[in-house]
Amino acid sequence: MTVTNRVLGVSRSARVKLDQTVDAATAKIAKAWAAAWDEVTDEWREALLELASMADDDGWPARYAALRVRRAQVAIEHTAEQLDRLSQQAGVTIVRTVPDTISMGEDVTQRLAALQLPRSGAGVSWTRLNPRAIDWMITRTTQQIESTLWPLSQDAQAVMRQTLLRGVIVGDNPRDAADLMLTRLRGDFNGGLARAENIARTELLDSLRYAALESRRENRDVLAGWRWTCTYNARTCGACLAMDGQVFDLDTPGPYGHQSCRCVAVPVPKSWADLGFPGMREPADDTKTGREWFDEQPERTQVGILGRKRLDALRSGRLTWDDIPQVRQNPNWRPSVVVAPLDAAV
Repeated sequence: MTVTNRVLGVSRSARVKLDQTVDAATAKIAKAWAAAWDEVTDEWREALLELASMADDDGWPARYAALRVRRAQVAIEHTAEQLDRLSQQAGVTIVRTVPDTISMGEDVTQRLAALQLPRSGAGVSWTRLNPRAIDWMITRTTQQIESTLWPLSQDAQAVMRQTLLRGVIVGDNPRDAADLMLTRLRGDFNGGLARAENIARTELLDSLRYAALESRRENRDVLAGWRWTCTYNARTCGACLAMDGQVFDLDTPGPYGHQSCRCVAVPVPKSWADLGFPGMREPADDTKTGREWFDEQPERTQVGILGRKRLDALRSGRLTWDDIPQVRQNPNWRPSVVVAPLDAAV
């Protein structure tokens, strides 16, 4: 295996470019969400002031009364329309970005493989993906995006409706009560944004991973497998660090980390001798694993990644790195590697 620090450096640079592409998509979604809330804010403020003025000794108006207020009905209906539109618009934004991430997945796989071959792969042929296969991947990802976005609008509407009916203690100042309610409703509204952004990041990253998988399969005469590679910083997931450096079979999908996982699959070519370069010496693997990187970090960083109890268990030997990752089955998505509950590991 010839995964060197140069290879990992190029991998991380490619990851930065991918993040910029994904960030641009999520920024567009966030901008649309903010504009939509501005459009319904005044309607909600007037409706909430009216409801607060109806408060009596028993507090916020009863459910039947709140739903009969015309201004509240208009605000609810208008917000529902906005959420439906935002959900559809988010889907369009994500789908339009998918071809770019698929292209990145194929390109970075080829480049990383070439960097590990003599003279950047001279004499070794590389097969690009068939356009029909790319179209199929785009269709597959589009269907997944639509299925995950479909319930977003309905869920956000339900939460906002519950908040409205639950109300607040009005006290002597109806305007303060209305402002508090407006803040809560905005939080409910932006809960839909948080989900849309998470869906965008997860599905775009997974479209890149799937393209990389298909690219590896098309070049099984060159590649032997792939290496799980994570990004090292204080926010890195403990499970990702535990998986970092592990090598998997060519046909194994991945890296299947948690939602919004930043890990990358670095292709691992066959030995130079097997590829027809028997007289050439392969460079040594000079890279660290996530576990080795973790051991070099200050305690504050280690605690931030694993938590005090899990870190103490690791140091005492009651927990090993192999105990930290756990595969979680997700019926409506895919399996994902997450941090195992501490009580299940020790």
